[in-house]
Amino acid sequence: MILLTSQSFPHYGLERFFKFAKETGYDGVEIMINQNFDTQSPEYLKELEARYQMPIKAFSLTNKNPERYLEAFQKTTREFEGATLNLESAEVFSFGYKTWLQNTLPRFARKYKLKLNRANSKSKALFGIIPSKTDNSLFALKKTGKVALDFSALWASQEEPMRAIAFLKESLGHVYLSNVFKNQLYSPLNKGVLPLESILTKLKKLEYDGNFTVKVSPQFMHEDDTSLMKHVMEENRQMYEKYFVNA
Repeated sequence: MILLTSQSFPHYGLERFFKFAKETGYDGVEIMINQNFDTQSPEYLKELEARYQMPIKAFSLTNKNPERYLEAFQKTTREFEGATLNLESAEVFSFGYKTWLQNTLPRFARKYKLKLNRANSKSKALFGIIPSKTDNSLFALKKTGKVALDFSALWASQEEPMRAIAFLKESLGHVYLSNVFKNQLYSPLNKGVLPLESILTKLKKLEYDGNFTVKVSPQFMHEDDTSLMKHVMEENRQMYEKYFVNA
């Protein structure tokens, strides 16, 4: 399935986000839980699911002070049995979040029948030396179980996508699709330096059976022009269909 993430639409309400996803042909959506109370309301999210016939297949968590939203994340996601949880690694000094990731979250996912993936993410260097995130390498993530592979973050870490796919193999649980245009991460799929045609074809040959999420930065979405924004969304979906679904 090809999903659209609410993370790409920070200046729109969730209802319009669901409407956009439906109108541009996506199979479902991913909700990022953050300071927006609507993202923390399972009742409202289920109402939008039903109204637009647009299933919520995955959840992620904001990387801005994630510890503030752990209770809301659990309260919300436990109502969506079978959904995927895609979580980034903890910052070096986020001890509460790190403990939650390592100890609480795996038990929580098993109890409520949720699929848990650890996602690679862009990591900065503290003081120019220390990586800002712990356990963020593909090797470390693979040791925890399933991995949500983010190709823009992979590029930022100077890792080769085909090698990453081969390394993860059956540990690959989710894929974030985007490109990198003029060194800017999360550009539209058809605009950038990443070989997404080959990546999608490779995943099809490997019989990858997980979901994809299109994750494009708001700066590339043309939010001030709804018609152009929908065109970008449709082009992203069409590229997935051409090189994965119909490959």
